[in-house]
Amino acid sequence: MIRFEKVVKKYNYQDKAAVDNLDLHINKGEICMLVGPSGCGKTTTMKMINKLIKATTGKIYINEMDIEKVDPIKLRLDIGYVIQDTGLFPHMTIAENIATVPMEKGWDRNKIRHRVDELLELMELDPEIYRDKKPKDLSGGQRQRVGVARALAADPPIMLMDEPFGALDPITRGKLQDEFLRLQEKIGKTIVFVTHDMDEAIKMGDKIAVMRDGKLVQFGTPNEILSNPADEFVSELIGGNGSLKIMNLIKCKDIMRSIPNIDVDNSVDEAMKLLLKLGVRNILVTDKGQGLLGYVNYDSLANHKATLKELLKPIGETVTPKTTLQDTLSKMFSLGRKTVFVSGSRGRVDGIITMDDLLKAVSDNDQSSDIIA
Repeated sequence: MIRFEKVVKKYNYQDKAAVDNLDLHINKGEICMLVGPSGCGKTTTMKMINKLIKATTGKIYINEMDIEKVDPIKLRLDIGYVIQDTGLFPHMTIAENIATVPMEKGWDRNKIRHRVDELLELMELDPEIYRDKKPKDLSGGQRQRVGVARALAADPPIMLMDEPFGALDPITRGKLQDEFLRLQEKIGKTIVFVTHDMDEAIKMGDKIAVMRDGKLVQFGTPNEILSNPADEFVSELIGGNGSLKIMNLIKCKDIMRSIPNIDVDNSVDEAMKLLLKLGVRNILVTDKGQGLLGYVNYDSLANHKATLKELLKPIGETVTPKTTLQDTLSKMFSLGRKTVFVSGSRGRVDGIITMDDLLKAVSDNDQSSDIIA
């Protein structure tokens, strides 16, 4: 999809190249993370794709087309671009911001309005509420969602993202990362994503390109880079806490266990029999219409003679099937719980994860890495 061949970028004021002899191939539908310290050449590399910066020598191809043969304006209209501070036009409404590229392409007004509303819904921003607001009326996380929506407006096959979540607080950042990964499953774009954060690269990337002093040091999957760093520089970039890094490679859907349910009108004894039969410690409680009311656990059932309704515990905050185990562990700590439920679409509880599940997943992955190595 995107291919660099012996690409060099050298500025007149520099003795050495900002990007030095870069060979890189990014496949269609992949998220490729460009990671490295400040000044390593990652942003320059990304900006050469849409010719915001012109390569000094070498070739860059998109779908086997040499981008030097493509008009820069036409090229950029077919590439989505998201930056850290969103770059939204403050005097425009949210709808007008999102519609910028479709208007430049001459889309019909009704088509534009439909697309704007579709993207706002995709970003979980109610069009009736947010369409006519200005950027100043939104939170940082909401503005970033709008920035992503604007980049997607004309349905470009490629998206360039320059530290899009870097200015957000850790909680908002984690949520937006999860939401974007969920979105990517639907849209399947080819994404070049610049970050200085190796944890973000491991979590978000299908492939990671590690850069230093303008050179590509290592290129591979997150697991390949974690298990076999190319040199001491990559090892230092990865840092310590290898087990925690591994937890960024595993998603809740990979380890969550199904959880049974029981009608609230059943007795405590019936609930306890079901727990013992299935060998589980938690059970969901539903009403006659299968609506979720909460859950009960083994300890509460064993020590009380009350009804299921009286013993109900709220589900509380949940994680999604796409949440990483590292974020799940953080969620458990913040909630002060050793158990968290996994919730899919429309609030349905799909499964459960315990602290023991997390420890086992990390241990199993560590052992597998040792065998592979």
